[in-house]
Amino acid sequence: MIVHRRIAFLLLALTLSGSRAAQGGEEDVAAVVVSLIAEVEVAALEAGPLVELAVAEGRRVKSGDVLGRLDDRDANLQVERAQIELRHATEQAKSKVKLQLAEETLKLAQLELERATTANQELARVVSPSQLSKLQLEVRRAELDVQQAQEDLAAAARSVEAAANELAIAQRALARRQILAPMDGVVVDVRRHVGEWLEPGKFVVRLVRDDRLRATGFVGLDQLRYPLEGQTATLRVALSSHEEAAFTGRVTFVSPEANPINRQVKLIAEFDNLEGRLRAGLPAKMTIHVDSDSPTP
Repeated sequence: MIVHRRIAFLLLALTLSGSRAAQGGEEDVAAVVVSLIAEVEVAALEAGPLVELAVAEGRRVKSGDVLGRLDDRDANLQVERAQIELRHATEQAKSKVKLQLAEETLKLAQLELERATTANQELARVVSPSQLSKLQLEVRRAELDVQQAQEDLAAAARSVEAAANELAIAQRALARRQILAPMDGVVVDVRRHVGEWLEPGKFVVRLVRDDRLRATGFVGLDQLRYPLEGQTATLRVALSSHEEAAFTGRVTFVSPEANPINRQVKLIAEFDNLEGRLRAGLPAKMTIHVDSDSPTP
């Protein structure tokens, strides 16, 4: 009886073990550290005095928000000048007065030549050959004037394109006087002050993305029985001495390289941090939940 009970217990243990193996189980990750996904040192694009600083440490900004502005008075004048030149070029391109005048002149010259030719047919030599040649020359001159007027209109259209291009360049130069946020994030460091002269490339504001963080750790080669990339991950972090929180994310990277000494592989998972509770630099514990449907590599 005792032997049968031991056999039944052994079979039950093997069944539970096989069930856990089929489920894939959990894999612990070693030496986990929370870090930023993105951080940017925002710099000035042009040289000039800083006349406006719109942010301070702790300010949350959106991509495209104005962080600061250089003196842009000359750049504004260049934009206004380019706008005036574009309006002038547009008016020139729309005006067809010269073409209409040339076409009317051509019609008159052709009419006079036609009358002279008809008169000579009705009465010989009423119009002298020299006068007839002069009328023919006037028609040719009028034809060339029409052609020139058409070419002037085409040139005026090209002038509009050139003026629009100059306006775009001036507007871009004006925009480069602004210091814009390249991404959503929070300002963590402001290095410059209003009134300082800035050079292109000089660091003004440091911006970090904190709405999503990453956790980096290591797993052993024997833990790669299933592909871990794309699997669900749980991150447990001690936010303070008396508070621990859990965050759910997903594995985004498993290194193709292994450390030849400890046979470990680098692993990265990303976690949403919309409430801002998770902070970069904190040590943490991470567990990967392996899906039973994952194929064996």
